[in-house]
Amino acid sequence: MKKNNLISLCVLLSVFISTASFATGRTLKGVSETEQLGISAGVALACKVDMEKLKNYEMIASRIIANPLKSEKAEKEALHIYAQAKLKAFAEQKKQKLMNCVEVLERFEEQDIFDSVVYRDGTIKLPNGKVLKPKRPLPVSKNKKKK
Repeated sequence: MKKNNLISLCVLLSVFISTASFATGRTLKGVSETEQLGISAGVALACKVDMEKLKNYEMIASRIIANPLKSEKAEKEALHIYAQAKLKAFAEQKKQKLMNCVEVLERFEEQDIFDSVVYRDGTIKLPNGKVLKPKRPLPVSKNKKKK
């Protein structure tokens, strides 16, 4: 019984800490890269970012998130975390206007992520030269002309 109470307390404490750190000042220390990517997209979306720019960002972000993962289940879980962080950041920015939208959009559009190159097989070359190959390569379809 004491063991169950201790485990419950630890879980509640960790949830409280993660929620509190997200809500107070949005410090990125302790926030996963997946959540950072989602927060950036959510705030930019709330500030009415250009949708083509957001589509490019999300295509690159999805490969950064998915490439290191070994299973489809892990990828789905990670993308769910991304979506939750994006939605939460969007809602908070819309409701409380925590950040100046002009600055948000300037910083969003100046991110190094936009200098990445994504190849057909899902491989991504980051601006720092690092190459992330997918653990589960994407099927590459050949463009066949239909008559």
